[in-house]
Amino acid sequence: MKRGCTQCGECLNVCPVFALFKREEYAPKGKRLLMEPLDGWGSEEPMPWKIIRDLSRLCAGCERCKKACARKLSTSDLLAEVRASHPHWSQYVWDIWIRRAGPLWPTAGRLASMFPDALTPEALQSSLDTARAMADSAETQTWFTLRPSPGWAAPSRPVAVFSGCTARNIRPRWTEKANQLLRAWGYEVIERPDFTCCGGTLHHAGMFKAQAEVQQRNVERWKALGKPVLAVFCASCKHSLDGYADQEGLLDENDAALWRTSVRGLSALLEGAVIRTLPAAPATPGYHQPCHWGDNDPDRPFLQRALPGLTRGTALCCGMGGILKMSDPDISARLGKNCLAGFPEACRSIVTGCSGCTMQLASVAPEGVSVHHWLDIVELEPGL
Repeated sequence: MKRGCTQCGECLNVCPVFALFKREEYAPKGKRLLMEPLDGWGSEEPMPWKIIRDLSRLCAGCERCKKACARKLSTSDLLAEVRASHPHWSQYVWDIWIRRAGPLWPTAGRLASMFPDALTPEALQSSLDTARAMADSAETQTWFTLRPSPGWAAPSRPVAVFSGCTARNIRPRWTEKANQLLRAWGYEVIERPDFTCCGGTLHHAGMFKAQAEVQQRNVERWKALGKPVLAVFCASCKHSLDGYADQEGLLDENDAALWRTSVRGLSALLEGAVIRTLPAAPATPGYHQPCHWGDNDPDRPFLQRALPGLTRGTALCCGMGGILKMSDPDISARLGKNCLAGFPEACRSIVTGCSGCTMQLASVAPEGVSVHHWLDIVELEPGL
């Protein structure tokens, strides 16, 4: 466990859980004061899971504290280490849900949509709403169209789309749209690259062995495909994939350097786009900036060109990060609602560039507010 918190309090300004409760023990520096004495609980006696759960529910996994910290201390990583040292059966359930049960996600969404609220216990309401968001809704109107600029020539290096778990299991049309756009831009697109989970959520759960397995699988696929560019349309997946280059023993020095230049946000690959905004586009759309884009968000400037009235929300985090959905779905839902409250009343349509953020905000959106991934609101210019 990396120590050295100076208790400066900079993390208080960026922690979404602290913003929700305004209590010191909910801030990253408070969690460190609580957890560091628990480090080395004892090799013979496992730490009681109730303590781990109570600590785990205090973190959204957004890693904003690490960015604000002068020493770059990550409370999210600290919690992952605690969970890894003191495993619990719920972690293995999470592993099965992420890596094995993906084909069941659409069924879970449909069943949840059929279940009446009147019969739902209050303690299960937020979990049910999350499941409902997995069900595919009606088609969204197109807000703008794209085409490559005249004279655009795509680089010769092939591109493979890294879909992530959400798109692979419940939103395959996002992958289809990404492939369509890349082909229109002239890229050589590798069909069905067969990547698996990025491993980010497994890391937060303290399932380091499972995380290493999916990382190794993805690296092997990348090499087998000829080391293509990886086009990623989920900010959380890209954040996790970026970390592969620094994972000890996963890539050699040359491959790590190539990997760093290979993992790209999809919108960054659509250079020189000629954009036509359509009448269906709202006058004041909201933009939720995913925590994991940080200062390198390629989606926001891309969308601002098409949607001049785009308004960024003022809240910190939607509450989807880490494993908060598993450890405390109610706090996760409260963070999501707090996030939506950070938009002006005129923003009735919210767009984002993270699969998890899309599902989270859709699950808590009030009537009359819609949430979309930007791939749902864009089409190629007719005739391309």
